[in-house]
Amino acid sequence: MAQTLNVYLINKAGDLKGLFKDDARKSSAALLKTFFEATIKGSTKYNAVAVTWDGKKSQPVLGDFVCYVLTTGSDSVVAQHATGDSITLGPSGTTMMDPVSKGVISEVYMRSIVQGGDERALATANKENAVAACIFHELGHNLLDATTPNVTNVHKMTNPDGLLRDTDSSRLKPDETPNATDNAAFVTGYGRRGAGVKQFTDDMPT
Repeated sequence: MAQTLNVYLINKAGDLKGLFKDDARKSSAALLKTFFEATIKGSTKYNAVAVTWDGKKSQPVLGDFVCYVLTTGSDSVVAQHATGDSITLGPSGTTMMDPVSKGVISEVYMRSIVQGGDERALATANKENAVAACIFHELGHNLLDATTPNVTNVHKMTNPDGLLRDTDSSRLKPDETPNATDNAAFVTGYGRRGAGVKQFTDDMPT
């Protein structure tokens, strides 16, 4: 039976000193909801999407997504939990598996996305879309290539105008939205990971 795809955004960045207040968070969540509604149109797994700020640790089930919204990479949940010889964080976000819980951690860095990494900078135009786009990209990794076997390597996708591409050499622009190739990749992931991907929930509120 089809289920609701729940996306939990865990806000650990506050309001970014007034640059990303509650109204901006609501607008970004609404945009992200439309992004994911397009991905479920070709899937039998989901029939609705809900995007929630500050969900509780007990809420996510297999098939849901969790993304930690941080001020900068120095607050990284990945760096605290996804231990290894070396961890390289992405410029605007990172997705890796926690080796203990086997849950996948996705996170984005608000100062990088909204202020270009400059603490003194004003907010970029289309900041709500920019945040939604970066979250969508990280959750693409979460579903498609953060665990084995890989479904699709996001950074090797031939998708120059999409959100799922190599953002290390071609960072997302603030006004970009998902395209048909992005949506099809999610549909493939939903089908091949029928039980969903276990999410890292330890840093969610209780």
